[in-house]
Amino acid sequence: MESWFSAGTSGFRMFQWEHVLVLVIIFFVSIVMYGYRTRIRKMHIWKKILIAGLVVSETTYHIWAIHNDLWDVHIFLPLQLCSFNILLSVLLLLTDNQRLFAFVYLFGLTGAIQGLLTPELFHEPWHFRFIQYFMAHAFIVWTALYYAIIRSYTISWRLFFQSFLWLNIYAIGVYVVDVAIDANYMFLIEKPSNASIMDYLGPYPWYILSLELVALCLCLLVFLPVNEKLNHKKKGHPPFEA
Repeated sequence: MESWFSAGTSGFRMFQWEHVLVLVIIFFVSIVMYGYRTRIRKMHIWKKILIAGLVVSETTYHIWAIHNDLWDVHIFLPLQLCSFNILLSVLLLLTDNQRLFAFVYLFGLTGAIQGLLTPELFHEPWHFRFIQYFMAHAFIVWTALYYAIIRSYTISWRLFFQSFLWLNIYAIGVYVVDVAIDANYMFLIEKPSNASIMDYLGPYPWYILSLELVALCLCLLVFLPVNEKLNHKKKGHPPFEA
């Protein structure tokens, strides 16, 4: 148990069989959510499961860091977009707020998927951190899909562009923190050391502008199924009513 919960050693390799297995499990649960959306819609416990998963994944992450004397203000503040979206996802599940849904769906879903495919992770499979990392990102994806698929929440063009505005305001605030404490939250100072999409987006600072364009394209792609103008009046799958 001590070694499983220790600081761990480097051993993660992208798309090794353990990585692929986790991705398959996350995808399978997402498909089940869609296939049983009408039944799940009536199960109030589903929200409790999502909240519990998000809270446990985030709190145990900090407990692990403190236990191993790793916690550092330069790394463990919840300022990375996925960490921030964990907090927003919990708040969304507690409030059912449509504006929060727009932000979590557009940036939590796309960011978490990118994090699942190209993890900022170094720990060997099935170390605590390996499990916690994929658990955290999976629950962001499932929360976004819960509201999109099961609750039939939609996003207007107005909310779409408002969310992008708030993302940029948030990024400016994080950049100020990065400069003030010499950190690299949201990778606004330099690229991550592991392989990622940023490797193909040019040098600093141009990759930040390129990444915003990529984010816009990805968000437009996931926006199409939840565009409020689309027909969501299928039998057994009524739209959300504010």
